[in-house]
Amino acid sequence: MSQVRPHENKPSNLRQSNIEGRRQQILAAARKLIAGGGMAALSMRKLAKEAGLSVTTLYNLFGDREAILQALIEDSIDWMDRVLERDAPLDDPLERCRAVITLSSRHMAENEAVFRPMLIAAHQGLTPGAFKDGPISRRASRMQAVAIEAAIEHGHLIQLLDPELLGRQIYHGFDLASAQWAFGALDETGFRVRALYGLYVALLGVATKTGRPRIERELKKLEKELRSSQRRDTERAMRGVQ
Repeated sequence: MSQVRPHENKPSNLRQSNIEGRRQQILAAARKLIAGGGMAALSMRKLAKEAGLSVTTLYNLFGDREAILQALIEDSIDWMDRVLERDAPLDDPLERCRAVITLSSRHMAENEAVFRPMLIAAHQGLTPGAFKDGPISRRASRMQAVAIEAAIEHGHLIQLLDPELLGRQIYHGFDLASAQWAFGALDETGFRVRALYGLYVALLGVATKTGRPRIERELKKLEKELRSSQRRDTERAMRGVQ
């Protein structure tokens, strides 16, 4: 049987590397356009010009504009997956559950010039395909489901509910908090605290005797932060009226 020599794979690997390089070039250009001019600035013609590529190349690598928006979100999820594996190992799965929320909310707040207009457009129905309840929500929910499965193995949670469905429910709470943040109803702290509160309320329902005290402590701390956040929201609203 003939064996494939290592160098024989180089052309294919190089081609894949070139394709990925162009993809990242396009995504970087898309972020720049959105950050500079909102969703209205993102057209295939403007994107091609900013990326230094042809419109045909954009369609060949991604498809339409909404496919590029989906790719932006997927790229962020890829980044978060890598950071979670590095900084939030599964030997403390309850901390991993928390890290999914804190990392995601911080990443969005640090890149608000990109995420805020994308979220607003999605919730106004202007980009119906980019944030649809499909692959993106399943991937985001899966990050929680992995941690929940590990928490069950570690004896922190009981195996009462489907981790995938529980993870999706937690994601829906995060999604609502992110929308409130995008429209200015919550500041960054309020966004994080509300999403975390939803997380721990969901986990409390399936907590074991050993896991319950820790979850209850987190909820008590978050209640204090929620009250402070609500006061800030009220004061901000009053200033807006004045």
